[in-house]
Amino acid sequence: MNKEQTLHLPIISDILKGPIPRGNILVLLYEPSAQWLSFILTIAQELLRRGHIVGITAITTPPAQVRQRLTIALPNLRELEMAKRFTVIDWYTWMTGKKSSELRSVDSLGLAQFNIQDSGFQRDDSPLYDFLASENFSAFLKYNDERAFTQWLDKTIARMRELKGVRLYCFMKHFHSDAFYANLEAMADGVIELDIRESRKQLENAIRLKSMKGIQHPTDWRALKITTSGFLELVSRRR
Repeated sequence: MNKEQTLHLPIISDILKGPIPRGNILVLLYEPSAQWLSFILTIAQELLRRGHIVGITAITTPPAQVRQRLTIALPNLRELEMAKRFTVIDWYTWMTGKKSSELRSVDSLGLAQFNIQDSGFQRDDSPLYDFLASENFSAFLKYNDERAFTQWLDKTIARMRELKGVRLYCFMKHFHSDAFYANLEAMADGVIELDIRESRKQLENAIRLKSMKGIQHPTDWRALKITTSGFLELVSRRR
């Protein structure tokens, strides 16, 4: 594949030693105590540096916090937003009972009302992104049953595969039914696990590529370290 058909994602492509095909749907399954938000922001800030168009759907994280953490690495973040190269899609504020001031937001995560707003976004804005991450889709399941959500996600993934970008959908481990996780893994092009594991009597963040359909990949756990800026780096293998 040429560069126009692929995207180099920090950490993931470093493990693969190669890029990800555009149009791929990736699922991140993470332990609640793992650095899942740092993982998303690490990918986002590096892609923004390279000139890509990035979106983050803030579901359980306030949009202001997303911006605050990204601004550490990207002092020009506001300029990127003004140029429509970065967008925070706000699914968080409605849970506080307030009205969102973001350009892209929803008034409910109940599927009946949500679908009305989301269908317009999928049609008009979603095709623009090189990378779009939804940081905690598990929260969606607090307001909808698994079957209805799965039907919605099936249709969404079918639309997203036709677009140029890579999508990263994030879910907590141990929160949903076994059948739900099995369906996620069947739908996704790649499944990534983020965990907290013990190493030399200490806890460390670890990542593995559980599956990457059609791509040769290692499946061992790799250690991650968090930087002073709050982002993640892949730890070099010990010799």
